[in-house]
Amino acid sequence: MFRGQFKLTTRETTGLQKICLFAVQLYVEAWFTAPSACSAPRQDLQLLKAIHNYGDSGISQVAMKKFLGHLWYLSEELVALAFFDDSLSTDAKHKMVNNLKNAGIENPPKRATVDLQTVETKELEDFVSANTSRFFEVTGLPCDFLSKDPTQWEEDDNYRSVRATVRSMRVVNDIAERGVALMDEYNLLHTNDEEQKQFLLLTVKNYRQQYPDRKKSTLMQ
Repeated sequence: MFRGQFKLTTRETTGLQKICLFAVQLYVEAWFTAPSACSAPRQDLQLLKAIHNYGDSGISQVAMKKFLGHLWYLSEELVALAFFDDSLSTDAKHKMVNNLKNAGIENPPKRATVDLQTVETKELEDFVSANTSRFFEVTGLPCDFLSKDPTQWEEDDNYRSVRATVRSMRVVNDIAERGVALMDEYNLLHTNDEEQKQFLLLTVKNYRQQYPDRKKSTLMQ
């Protein structure tokens, strides 16, 4: 639309075209569906395969290298989110439940690792192990529905309740990263001394305990 407003070299024009094609064909859909907690594992695996099969090998290699460092939701614990994915077939959920019997490593990594030579054959159940049950231990959510056949989950009150909870979860870390960045910037405006930073944080904590809100009645106490 705006190509006439910029003076680009042939190399820049070609590069921009490649980026736009990648964004339109793959990345836009992934970007808009990313916040869905239930579908995060399935979406990540699908995007991984799509990048691997992308027609432009140069773009594919760069995108794959970057994306392999962000496979949080294919980890042995967070892949449990896929139990609540309505788009996932009953057969796939059967296989996931069966793989809960497989022993996992003692301290599984927070991000899954995938061998590019076998990525095409990978399915969600391949990331499931006994460690996947930790998701329910950490969150305190009931998992008794796992003893039932997946075809009966929709009739289970606990399953529907947990699914509603999972749907309300945010699985993107943009807000957290902005919060950390804002805190770092705020600290630098006051002092670089670590001891003084701790005093500052303690003061803020005490203030919040004493004045939990901004109501005039609270401030006048």
